[in-house]
Amino acid sequence: MSNVLNFPEPAEIEVISEEAFRKYTDAALLLKCFEVIKDTLDVINEPEYSIEKEDDTHIDLIRAFYALKVLFARKTGHDAAVVAQDHWEAIGRHLLEGAPYPDQLIPIAGAFISPTPPDGYSHLGNLELACAAYNASDKVRLGTNATLSADNAQIKATMAVEAINATTALGILVRRLAGGSLAELGQHILGTTGVGSE
Repeated sequence: MSNVLNFPEPAEIEVISEEAFRKYTDAALLLKCFEVIKDTLDVINEPEYSIEKEDDTHIDLIRAFYALKVLFARKTGHDAAVVAQDHWEAIGRHLLEGAPYPDQLIPIAGAFISPTPPDGYSHLGNLELACAAYNASDKVRLGTNATLSADNAQIKATMAVEAINATTALGILVRRLAGGSLAELGQHILGTTGVGSE
């Protein structure tokens, strides 16, 4: 006979952090926030219940806090707590010091790249220009797929810049092939569409 005690396995500890919530989709995070708010309202409406520090409702509110932080970061590329603190301080300056009412704008993520100015394409031949436009538009196509899967604000901004690059390169190529000026391009368009041909 054995005198060994069988202790139960320790329960897995749930870590509640922003990092833990990054694995969830936007829809799952929104649903979690909705459920937490609904449950909290139910608790508030029941006179025999109250919200206590570290009770289930308090822990769920912490979960919703991190879920919202993750959603805000995905959509803007910024930390919601920092932006909220900046807004709080700006309102405080307005109320306490008479500073102008703050705009309280929501920041947006910047692109990883900058648009290529039209001069950046001037040295390219027609085929090279067409290739540059194709490459930029292909990056938009690939980036659109990445954006749909990652829902990252910086990827969205970068894809917008690539779309600008593709349009710029194609615009230069079309004008060059039409004779170089917008007037000549207009005449070419009028001639090909039949507008004003009578």
